[in-house]
Amino acid sequence: MSEAKNSLNSQNSSKNLDLLVALGSEFTLRRKNNPRYSLRAFANSLDISHSILSLLFTKKRKFSRKTALKIIRNLNLDPQAFDLSQFNSRAHSKNFDDEYAMISLETFKEISTWVHYAILSLLHIKVDKNLDVSNPSWIAKRLGISKVQAQQSFKRLEDIGLIKKNISDRWVQTGKSIKVENTVTTEFTKQFHVGLLEKAIDTLLQNTDQPNDYSSMTMAIDPFQIPYAKKRIRQFKRELTAELEGKGKPKVVYNLTVQIYPVSID
Repeated sequence: MSEAKNSLNSQNSSKNLDLLVALGSEFTLRRKNNPRYSLRAFANSLDISHSILSLLFTKKRKFSRKTALKIIRNLNLDPQAFDLSQFNSRAHSKNFDDEYAMISLETFKEISTWVHYAILSLLHIKVDKNLDVSNPSWIAKRLGISKVQAQQSFKRLEDIGLIKKNISDRWVQTGKSIKVENTVTTEFTKQFHVGLLEKAIDTLLQNTDQPNDYSSMTMAIDPFQIPYAKKRIRQFKRELTAELEGKGKPKVVYNLTVQIYPVSID
């Protein structure tokens, strides 16, 4: 390990080094010395969680000041080689809006069913390299829909430009994850959420062996606090999604649906 630390220390003469680059270089060097060296082992050596390290490497999470200093210390780096002012003490509460690309309501009309978003997530599941993920039969079987619906939905995503084939001839999602700010309720946004709720009910009644969670809380609150609640819910959903996507190996597409609505009349 000392050889790896020394290799990084030799670079510390220049100011404002990129901590992520230094972290990646160190991991690459350790893997070169020991091909079986894992990301989990690296995280343990840094005294941080495996999921946090994975999110840092995939740029789905920024360094908090605490995490940055812990990494610098455990890699025996010179703190003065980095611009510590860039590390926010509450980086984990960052604005996740930067991680999403906005789509218009007009575009949303074309993909206002849960199937489209499930297909986008299916593209992130590791499959056999010989499998054509655009095959309607495969999509239909994985999502429990008809081949016609699978084919039409996939084609619609392609026509809109949300998916494409990369240089390796593999279907991938183009750009960032997408979002739509439906501050104005439309028939399409209503249909979209109704579809999600119906899918949730179907799954609940199927008594499936797949792990899931159905729970709720009822509370008395000031209606003027709803904008704050919506902001916190949006932040929670995006943080949890980023964390879960960075842990383990994606195998199944899940949907996280959260509602907050009145059950009494003022």
